[in-house]
Amino acid sequence: MGKPLAAITPKFCTARQGLWRSDVGFVALGYGRLHESLRFAAEFEAQLGSQPMTSGGSCGLGQICARTNLIGTLGPVYRLRARLGHAIAPGIAISVGLGLSAAEVNTSRALVEVASATTTGASVLRASTPFVVDDLARGGHIVLGINQALSAHMTWGLSLLFERLHVSTDSAAAMTALTMSGPSSAMVQLDHQGDFTIDSSALRLSLTWRF
Repeated sequence: MGKPLAAITPKFCTARQGLWRSDVGFVALGYGRLHESLRFAAEFEAQLGSQPMTSGGSCGLGQICARTNLIGTLGPVYRLRARLGHAIAPGIAISVGLGLSAAEVNTSRALVEVASATTTGASVLRASTPFVVDDLARGGHIVLGINQALSAHMTWGLSLLFERLHVSTDSAAAMTALTMSGPSSAMVQLDHQGDFTIDSSALRLSLTWRF
């Protein structure tokens, strides 16, 4: 069979999401106090709607690839945080926020996917098994942002959100998948029961109105 060119053997405890596109919007309410160049604020945020659980792409024909994932949806998401801002120029400020998160998680299946390739051929294999989750995930998040004042009451901002959620389930999944193309191969194993985490990242644009 030859030496595997790609192999992953996870315990299926983490599902990663790269949310660098705008799938759903969010609204937030907060209260802040200004002290010289510093602003202290408390915020509550609701990210409405739901989005597919995805790890940002799939294995394609001709790749050396192996991955696991959940098939389902994530959302709505609710966040409560404290934020500290610092003015770096007239009308421009940077900020960091840290807080708690809660989100609805609904999945029906777990997926394994592998692909291998050589100069003479390529193959892709996908398989799934029931893995039911209908629960509330809890965790934390951090937000890094920069904003600019448009008027005395309005600002626009750009921020990076990093979040980790944890959820428990009674479901169990066990799968092993192997694909071969000539002397090369790719393999992935899924063996999980109980808890798992969801890691996500997002680039977000916002418009804020101050009363």
